Order: sequence, then C-alpha cells, then structure tokens
Amino acid sequence: MKIHIDQVGYKPGSQKYAMISSDEPFSTTVTLENIDDSTSVELTVSNAGKDPYSGDYLLTVDFSQVQTKGRYRLLCKDCEPSPVFEIGDHVYANATRDLFRMFYFMRCGCSLLEKHAGVYKHSCCHSGRVLRYTDGVMLPPIIGGWHDAGDYGRYTSPGAVAAAHLMYAYELFPTKCPSLSIPESGNGTPDVLNECRYELEWLLKMQFEDGSASHKLTSERHAGFMMPEEDKSQFVLYMTSTMATADFAAVMALGARLFRRFDASFADRMQSAALRARDYLYSHPEMIGFTNPPGCGTGGYGDRSDTDERMWAFAEIYRLTKDARDLEMLTSLASVESGKTCLGWGQVGGLAGLCILFAPTDTFPEELCLSFRRAFLVQADRLRTIARSNSFRLAMPLDAFGWGSNMVVMDHAATLIVATLLSGKAEYASLAEDNVHYLLGRNPLDRSYITGHGSNPFKNPHNRPTASDGIDEPFPGLVSGGPNAHLMDAACRELIAEGTPPLRCHADVVGSYSTNEIAIYWNSITALVFAYFS
Repeated sequence: MKIHIDQVGYKPGSQKYAMISSDEPFSTTVTLENIDDSTSVELTVSNAGKDPYSGDYLLTVDFSQVQTKGRYRLLCKDCEPSPVFEIGDHVYANATRDLFRMFYFMRCGCSLLEKHAGVYKHSCCHSGRVLRYTDGVMLPPIIGGWHDAGDYGRYTSPGAVAAAHLMYAYELFPTKCPSLSIPESGNGTPDVLNECRYELEWLLKMQFEDGSASHKLTSERHAGFMMPEEDKSQFVLYMTSTMATADFAAVMALGARLFRRFDASFADRMQSAALRARDYLYSHPEMIGFTNPPGCGTGGYGDRSDTDERMWAFAEIYRLTKDARDLEMLTSLASVESGKTCLGWGQVGGLAGLCILFAPTDTFPEELCLSFRRAFLVQADRLRTIARSNSFRLAMPLDAFGWGSNMVVMDHAATLIVATLLSGKAEYASLAEDNVHYLLGRNPLDRSYITGHGSNPFKNPHNRPTASDGIDEPFPGLVSGGPNAHLMDAACRELIAEGTPPLRCHADVVGSYSTNEIAIYWNSITALVFAYFS
C-alpha cells in the first residue's frame, strides 16, 4: 500500500484529499498527525474501487475539515507514512516563483550570471550569423528569446504563446506574479513583463519586410547533449507561415497594450509590428502552412488550420485599434463554435477568449462575449463531470495522456479558473486545484512534476543544459511533459510495459523525450494557474 498526497501542501480553506493504493482490494485506518504539536486525528476513509487511470485499488482520505496551519503527515496501517506536507496560506509561493523564473534559465544569446543563476551560470550562446533559408543570404545574428524546450531551437508560435500566458497571468493576477531576481529587476516594470520583454524583443526580429513572421530559427538538426555555448551549429531563419504570423500579431498587440504604461516607445514598436502582420494576414487569407524542408529535422510545429490563430490575432488587434474592419474579421472567425477554450501552443482560441472576456465593458459586442462565456462554462462542466468520475479527481479524460499531457492538465485547470472568474462558482477553482495537487505528487508514481518542489520531484529532464552542466540537481521550476500512454521513445519503452495504465506511463530519465522533456509553453500555462492560487 502507498499514500499519494500533494507533497508541497494545501491551503487552509481548500478541499484536501489523499489517495491510498494497493494492487488488490483492501481496507485500512488513517491518522493525520500534526508534526508541530504531536496531536493526531483519525480520518474518514472511503472505498473508491479499482481506478482505470492507475490500475490500482484506491481508498480516498478526506481531511478538508483540518484548517489549522502547520506541518502534517498521514499515518496508515501497513504502509509507510506520507511525506511531511504543509497546510498554509502560501504553500504554492515558492513553486510559483520558480515556475516564472524558469524562463530566465531558458534565455538564449546572453550569459547567465552567477548573481542571478547561481551554480547554473553559463556563457553567452548562439550569437553567430544566421542563414536565411529562402535565398541563402547570411544575416547578422538574431540574438535573444528563450530556448524552446529541451533543445536550442527558437520558434515563433510557441514563444508567442508562452509569453502570452505570462502576460495574461500578469493582467489577470498582477499582485500574485512574483519578483524574480533577474537582471532587469527594480527597473520600474514588473518582473514578469521584464522577462516577457526578452522574448518579445527577439520576436520583433523575426518579422520579415512584408509583415509576415518567420516560423522558426533553428539549426538543421538538434544539437547533441552539450551546454548551449558549446553549440556552434549554423542557425537557419526559415520561411513564414500564417500560423506564426497570426500568433506574432496577437502577442505584439497584447504586448503593446500591457507595456504602454511602462515604456510607450516599446509599445509603439510592438503596435506597428502587429499592424504590419495584420495587413499581411488581410492580403493572404489562405493558410500558408509550414513543414520542415529537406534536410531539416528540428521541430515542425505545424498546424492544420490557422483560424484560431487569426481569431486570437484579430481579438487583440481590435482591442488595441477599435477598427471596425478588424471587428468584422474577428466576428467572422469566431462564428465557429469549437476550440474557443483551448490555451495550448497549437490551439489558441482560448487566448482570444481571455482577451475578449476580460476586456473593459463594451469593448466587444455582447453576443461575441456571450459565445466565449458559454464555451468556457460548457467546457468547465464537461471537465467537472470527468473529475468526479475518477478517483484522482483529475479533470483529464482517460484517453488524453499523450505527449505533453501535463500541459493539457494545466490547460484544463486554467479553463476551470476562467469559469470561476466568469461565474463566481468556487467549485470550478477547487477542481482546478485538484489538477495542481496531481502535478505536485498526488499521483500513482508519487512524483512531483516540478523540479525542486515536493519530497520526490523528477530529476532527469530531457533538457540539454541540465543534462550537461555536471550538476546533480536540475534548476528548479521545470515542468515535465508528463505521462504518455503511447510510449513514443525507446527509453520509456524499455522501462514501461505496453498496456500500462496511463498515469504510470512516465520515465524520469533523460532519454525519454516523449514523457520527460520540458518546454516553455508547459511552464507558462502552469505559471498562470499557480499565480491564481498563490
């Protein structure tokens, strides 16, 4: 038998559950011990039966009535005590800070200084000249931005979406976004925006003269496992896509809006870039997709439709310009009912929703606002049904555990948070917090999927710097991709048997890129969710 619990802790007023598992039906007694005063209380245990997500027989332990702040552990007959956890108002504060600080460690084209990076310092990287793919011309260095994931590529759409998650976190929860101890700290601009600016300045360099945006800036092949400053590959500026251009337009308009009060000149630059991208989209109504050309083996980040990206772009642009033509385009794009709550890198309709639903009153037509409101509330109700149907209280369908499942888990948590903000119903936020508990160790593997947090955090991300720096512990705040039932790499197939229940399909080894890679857009949606609860 094993106890599964959030290894970081619970807020006093939150619902508090733990799960106890066994490979056969069982019963037991459970006691909650207060480490600080040595008192204990016996808890109610309910039989949850066999759980298809984990393959285990489960008991559910409810200790929601305990609200006294302090340090605790669960004691169970016939199994090891749980890790010590906290009940307190600020249990998520340290994790929230590190989730946001992760982006500093992902910076490209600059040295990471010991003052800010500590033992994870390294020299400047990827500052060489760039080859333009379309004509073979060598360009000056295109420096800046964040390394996308476990590799050293930089991609326009994922970068734009990650920056947007962080900026929406600031817009929705400004007092909850932490100070980050980065080089720009103390300059009068909130640190979350300072960090986003590092990405936005790079994105501005990705725009072509015709207003479109390059899809990506990568080498032809991923580098081997080496430190970023050791990677001397030739980087290539690849062709445009309308997906990348629309995401670029959206994030530039969003940035112009949020930076206006802090740096009007920078806001003007972003607004001008957004409008140039908008004009390109008007003149190219057809989708211009992207597939890797011959010889290129880095991430493709393709898409089958750019309707959602254009919808997000025209939502942000109209909020900025109030141009009737932009509203007409937005209204046409938003006539499709599906995809209005998605917040990932490939489906961004939910970002249009955040722009529209939390704009000042009367910014957007009422019917447009109602369509997005309905979409979020319908999806939240669907997720509520899913969470109530499984013993881990996870708002995640059984068949949804693929590559980057933790991003989807946090996407669903964010959707539930939006539903709470729209409806005032705290139940949705409580369900979102259950997804947070899952990420912090309340899962069958007893694994915190955030480095440096919890008693058993994952330690071997598929990430070139952390695998190459000679330091045992990865830098804190990285989010693992999470369980992937499809077993898509050799490393996980060696460790996980075919047919293993989905929540057990994770391998904490560097080689398991399909379960244990990291990515900026997994961290960014997680940072947004944690900011709400922080």
